[in-house]
Amino acid sequence: MNALAFPGESSAAYPGWRVLFAAVIGLAFSPGPMIFGSLGLFAPHLAQDFGWTRGAIMLSLTFFNVAGVLASPITGTLIDRVGVRRVLFPALLALLLGFVALSTMGGSLPLFYAIAFVWGGLTVGTQSISYTKLITGWFLRRRGLAVGIAAAGLGLGYTLVPLIVGRLLAQMDWRHAMLVMAGMIVVLPILVNALLSHPNPGARRAGGADLTGLSVAEARATPAFRSMAGAIFLASAALTGVVPHISLLALDRGMSTPQAASIAATYGLSTIIGRVLVGALADRFFVPRVAMTFFGLSAIGFVLAALLGGSGSVGVLMLVALTIGLGFGAESDVIALFITRYFGQRCFGAIYGLLLAVFLVGASVGPALFGYGRDLAGGYGLPMLSGAIVMALACVMLARLGPYPAALADGGEAPMTPVRQTA
Repeated sequence: MNALAFPGESSAAYPGWRVLFAAVIGLAFSPGPMIFGSLGLFAPHLAQDFGWTRGAIMLSLTFFNVAGVLASPITGTLIDRVGVRRVLFPALLALLLGFVALSTMGGSLPLFYAIAFVWGGLTVGTQSISYTKLITGWFLRRRGLAVGIAAAGLGLGYTLVPLIVGRLLAQMDWRHAMLVMAGMIVVLPILVNALLSHPNPGARRAGGADLTGLSVAEARATPAFRSMAGAIFLASAALTGVVPHISLLALDRGMSTPQAASIAATYGLSTIIGRVLVGALADRFFVPRVAMTFFGLSAIGFVLAALLGGSGSVGVLMLVALTIGLGFGAESDVIALFITRYFGQRCFGAIYGLLLAVFLVGASVGPALFGYGRDLAGGYGLPMLSGAIVMALACVMLARLGPYPAALADGGEAPMTPVRQTA
C-alpha cells in the first residue's frame, strides 16, 4: 500500500472542501429547514382541511423532537462505532418517506402525531450530528470556519425552503407539494452525499485509539457540560420554537403567503450570516463569548417583535427575522465547537448525541409554547417577550463556562496529514 498525502486545508484541492460542500447541501435539506421551516406555511391548509388549531398542528413538532431526544444518544454512539455513512443514508430515506406518509394521511390527529414521532426518531442521522462528525475529522486549523460554513447550510435551507414551499402551495395542493419535497431529498442530499461525503481515512485509527479527550461519563460529570446543556436547552426552546411562527407572525398582520415566505426566508438568510461569522470568530476568540454576543442580538430581536403589537411593515418584520436569526445561526455551531474545545474527539458522536438530545428537548417544547401562547394571548407579544428573557438566561449559562482544558485548547489533536490509501 502506498500513501499519497492530500494537499493542506488551505488548498482548494483539499478533499475536505468537497465533504464540506456535501454537508452544506445535506443540512440545507435536513429536518430543520424541510419540516420546521415549512410547517408554518402548511399549517393554514391543514387547519382548513382538518379543522385543527395552530397549537395542535405545532404540537406535532413536539412529538417529532421527543422521538429525537430518545434516539440522539443511540445515533451518536452508532456513528462512533459504525461510521457516518451507515447511519446517514438510512436516515435520509426515512426523511423522504415521512413526506410521502404525510401526503397520504387523512384527518386523524393521532395519526399525524404518530407519523411525526416515528419520523423524528428515524431522521436524527440527517442532522448536524453526522455532518459535523465528518467535518471535524477533515479540518483542524480551520475547524471553526468549516463547521460554520456547514451550519450555514441550515440557513440556506431556511432561506430557500419557505420560498420553494410558498411557490408550490401557490401552484398545487399541499399533498402534492409534500410529494415534491420528497423528490427534492432524492435529487439533492441523497445524491450529493452519496458522491462526496466520505470520512477522512487518516483522521483516526480503528477504534478511535489515537483520538484524545474525555469519555462520555467524564464529560457529563463536568460543570462545563451542565452549563452547555442549560444554555443549549434555553436557546433551542426560543430560537427553534420561533421558526415555524415567523411566517405566521406575518400572516397575522394580513400579509400574503409570498410576503410571509419572504420574511421566513430572511430568517434563514440571517442564520447563514450568523453561522459563518460564529465559525470564523470561534477560530480566533473564546467560543462562549462569541455565542453570548449572538444570543444577545437575538434577545434584542425578540424584544423588537414583542413591541410591534399588531403593527409592523414587511421591512420591520424582516429586521426582526434578521436579528433573531443571528442567534439561531450561532446555536448549531457551538455544540460541535464546545465538544472539541472542552471534551475532545474521543467520544464526539456520543457526547454530541447527548447535547443534541438536550437541544431537541428545547425544540420539542418551543413551537407548541409559542403556538399556545399566541392562542391564549391573542397575539405574539407575550411569547416574543418570553423569548427575549429565555435568551438572556442562556447568556448567563454561557458566562459560567471556564477556560478550555489545556490539553484540548487547540482541538485536542496534534496536526495531522490525512492520507489516502492506494493499492
